Amino acid sequence: MENMTLQQRTRYFLAVNGIRPKKRLGQHFLINPDVLAIILEAAELTDADTVIEIGAGLGSLTAALAAHAKRVIAIEVDGLLYQILESQFGALASRCAKRGSKHRDSEIAPTFSRVQLIHADILKLELGSLLESGRRTKVIANLPYSITTPILWKLLAHHEQIDGCVLMMQKEVAARIVAAPGGKEYGALTIGVSYYAEPTLIGILPPEDFYPAPKVDSALLKLRMRETPKVAVDNEELFFKIVRTAFRTRRKMLKNALARGRFASAETLSRAFNALGIAPQRRAETLDIAEFAALANFLSFLAE
Repeated sequence: MENMTLQQRTRYFLAVNGIRPKKRLGQHFLINPDVLAIILEAAELTDADTVIEIGAGLGSLTAALAAHAKRVIAIEVDGLLYQILESQFGALASRCAKRGSKHRDSEIAPTFSRVQLIHADILKLELGSLLESGRRTKVIANLPYSITTPILWKLLAHHEQIDGCVLMMQKEVAARIVAAPGGKEYGALTIGVSYYAEPTLIGILPPEDFYPAPKVDSALLKLRMRETPKVAVDNEELFFKIVRTAFRTRRKMLKNALARGRFASAETLSRAFNALGIAPQRRAETLDIAEFAALANFLSFLAE
């Protein structure tokens, strides 16, 4: 095992345990060790950090994180993988501890004792219960393509307790997050993430970096949570409602898109556009986050 590549170890692990990757869970296991190093560098881990790993998978990243962080909370939804990982991490720590401090592998014992495994669906898990009071946690994950967006919104909801995230996701989703106004990728997700976090695209990962290989490219994205939102809004609920409504019919002119949302009368909307210097014929994809914030604040003020 020691002389095997990460790809060989992955295939061996799956074969020995009789595991076939589950398409419904979006299981594509990372097999490029260089990406592991990139993730660790991007995470900027210290021995004081607590890390939540979403999707422990085969445990390769879990072990690497445990060697650098104070504590790793690894979440795995697959029952079989969870049982195998629980057995392996527990056995390794116990076995190495018994060998004594003179054994070359003795340092592995405290490393694996830092790992807490949780069998759960991240979308159903009460994430707040895992976040430490007074400390900000880091999140690292290889996100299943089918549930990337709801997981992102769940993480952003805890922006005050999360320091940052390093996330693998479908390239197209990452492109939407870092998009600039004016393009087809720019949308509600762009603004939602930017409001709470500063996103950085670290790199694109080809299908051959994973087993089984997905049919599309992936991306590695870093989110650094902001101390305060990017723009000041008086009513966050109204702000996000306006953003979502505007992009729901993104091909329509802004005045028509927002009129359907019933935020205000056509006359009030026209007054807001004139006061803010926003042409009502513009489409949602041309407004930056500051313009959406100004529009939400103006309508909130008029509603008082």
